[in-house]
Amino acid sequence: MTRTLLRGGTLVSSVEETRADLLIDGERIVAVGLELDAGDATVVDVTGCALLPGGIDTHTHFEHMVASGATRTADDFTSGSIAALCGGTTTVVDFVRAPADTGIRDAFLRRRDRAAESIATDFGLHPMATAAVSDAASIAELQRLATEEGATSWKFFMAYPGSMVGDDVLLAGFRAAAEVGALPMVHAENGHMVADAIARLVADGRVDPTQHVHGHPGAAEAEAIQRAAALAKHAGSELFVVHVSAAEAVDALVRLRDEGQRIGAETCPQYVGAAADAAHVTGALAAGFVCSPPIREAANQEAIWRGIEQRVLHTIGTDHAAFTLAQPEDLPPQKVVHDDFTRVPNGVPGVEERLMVMHELGVRRGRFPLTRFVDLVAAEPARRFGLERKGSLAPGKDADVVVWDPAATRTLRASELHSRSDYCVYEGLEVHGTPRSVWRRGTLVAEHGEPVGELAGTGAYQYRSTTTPTEAR
Repeated sequence: MTRTLLRGGTLVSSVEETRADLLIDGERIVAVGLELDAGDATVVDVTGCALLPGGIDTHTHFEHMVASGATRTADDFTSGSIAALCGGTTTVVDFVRAPADTGIRDAFLRRRDRAAESIATDFGLHPMATAAVSDAASIAELQRLATEEGATSWKFFMAYPGSMVGDDVLLAGFRAAAEVGALPMVHAENGHMVADAIARLVADGRVDPTQHVHGHPGAAEAEAIQRAAALAKHAGSELFVVHVSAAEAVDALVRLRDEGQRIGAETCPQYVGAAADAAHVTGALAAGFVCSPPIREAANQEAIWRGIEQRVLHTIGTDHAAFTLAQPEDLPPQKVVHDDFTRVPNGVPGVEERLMVMHELGVRRGRFPLTRFVDLVAAEPARRFGLERKGSLAPGKDADVVVWDPAATRTLRASELHSRSDYCVYEGLEVHGTPRSVWRRGTLVAEHGEPVGELAGTGAYQYRSTTTPTEAR
């Protein structure tokens, strides 16, 4: 098997930075330490660079069909995962939505097989417990997927027609998750408040995409978090809130933490690196910014940073759902309507930019140290989502390594990224620190921001572990 020695770098974990060499044998890390004997290993000089665990993005939507069935995202499993690798993310956890005429288990197996044929990152899948998958038989199938297929996190929607489930389904799903040690995730927006806000905007003729943010009040996010937390507590379940975007939501999480609630949460780079009220966000770009929860006004950004600092926001995902502003011939309808947000598919790209944006805005600007960066983008996602071989650079772990060059700079531009999206939310941002090389299970897969070799279909499905099952109350 191939042996590689990364020599001269600084190994970074979620708790410390240590000068160390790293020895890879095949797909695993076998030794970490000073002046390791290279033996027959290929030596790679990484002097001056940080060695980071491969990034883990637990919130992507590759090859994703929207709930209405009208269109799908621009990135398929190959293009989205290659973009991820070029940005330093070696593992993603994507989603499974079952059509109305298909059981969630069958939908899961089909999507896993489809991903395995073409994905370049290692991957897991979150089954979605939507309105179409909310009866007792479907919830039992979710439990089987957790115990037999390692799909140990399930997503529940609290908003949107066709996806939204009621409190009864949330309660039953949370209790079922507690019984098998699965982690329920919630898209936390009060669907009735969102529907009412959007209806008022439409009635007033305020449908320009710049108005989209006003259809998603921050209070709707906070209310849904508090309600989901109460239901999870009653069911004896853990809880994880995805894509937290609003100041009111952060305040709710702080209160719940102080009350002793077991709750984890994610935010995304677009909620600190972009703003709906920025002067340049008009026309087609405003349609490009349409996602839910929305990219909010800049005034919300400090609250998100405060949530990260106070550790009520634990991971950084992307909610990568890439569309294009123009219309490629080989794709179904994209974000080609630029004057009516109700007709614009939801989603923004970002899987490639994630590490560079959060390093620039977080580490370089003094908001948190490099160890906390590793915690947010790799270590904590691995721990919370049962990726036992991922998230740290220790002997026995998968050799997912990012050689991070702190002296390298680049300006983020859509034309230089690998997503099929034709715009970048962070266009023009200069970043200091980029991935020099990326290794996935011991194989060099990206170098200087470009893919290396034929990568489609080389990713491996990850069977994820459960938490300790809790007796449901």
